[in-house]
Amino acid sequence: MKAVHRSFSRSTAALLGLGVALSASLAAAQPEPAGSTAVAEVMFQQARELFKQQQYAEACPRFAESQRLEPKLGTLLNLAVCHEKLGKIATAWAEYTSAATVAHREQRKDREDFAREQVAALERRIAHVSLQITAPPADLVVSLDDQPLDHTALNTPLPIDPGAHRITATAPGKIPWSKAIEASAERAEIPVTIPPLEAANAPPSSAPAPPAPTGFTPPPPRVPFVLPAPVAPPPLVREDHRALIYGGFGVGAAGVLVGAITGGITLAQAGTIRDTCGNNVCGASQQDAISSATTLANVSNVSFVIGALGAGVGVVGLVLSQPRASTPKTALSVTPVLGPGILGASGTF
Repeated sequence: MKAVHRSFSRSTAALLGLGVALSASLAAAQPEPAGSTAVAEVMFQQARELFKQQQYAEACPRFAESQRLEPKLGTLLNLAVCHEKLGKIATAWAEYTSAATVAHREQRKDREDFAREQVAALERRIAHVSLQITAPPADLVVSLDDQPLDHTALNTPLPIDPGAHRITATAPGKIPWSKAIEASAERAEIPVTIPPLEAANAPPSSAPAPPAPTGFTPPPPRVPFVLPAPVAPPPLVREDHRALIYGGFGVGAAGVLVGAITGGITLAQAGTIRDTCGNNVCGASQQDAISSATTLANVSNVSFVIGALGAGVGVVGLVLSQPRASTPKTALSVTPVLGPGILGASGTF
């Protein structure tokens, strides 16, 4: 597409932001200082030469500066063609739209038809971004590529040039939010949801915990207090006392048993001897029985004595096994008791 000649009437300002152009009346209401017409002409001539050399990145800014200094329809159309060659189809679409409006007002039908044809062709290739937000905070500012948007632009498909873009949202007392998007050179819808902004005085929910200060040594872990296990009381009867008790009473029981058996035999033999010996006079045939009865009597007496002593030792063991704190100090006296039909011990404790 060839550059449009400057002789076209120029009456709109350069494209700003998302392709919203200022009207010719606004540009005319703010005339540039004297001499701007000459500078605008120089910028336009330089831009045309660069355009012919296909140096669109250098030509477009010069077309834009010429249009800013002296707005004319021809310069605006040249700027739209240059941006289209540079690949900024959304920017070119907005400039063609503004040029068609100006040409219609100036009754330049040929220029209007040309601009509207370009608008229709580019509309099939433009990507749109739709910024969604619910319950926006007060004084919310949403920007696209650092260009603030009016609140009416929210929840509305906005044409954007192909390439990378960044969306930001800020509000007083809130943490700024931003998101990068990529637009292609074909018609597409890019929905972007702006989340509720977090309060600036509260750390983000995903922020990591602050590191510990240098040289800080954490205190040792607290050890729970555990009561010591209860100590089992000492046995009521010590082993040495147990030996005295069991041994003493065991010997005592054995002595009593042997004494009782031998005593019984002695008594039986003594009865037989009395029956056979008249007037306490025994013959020679009874001497062996008398001797045997005497021996058994002596064994019985000795056994009773041993049994008494054993019982006394057992009693001593019982006394010694009692706790000293609860046992008053008393004199211990044990005396065996022997007699016809009596066996035992007496004493004081």
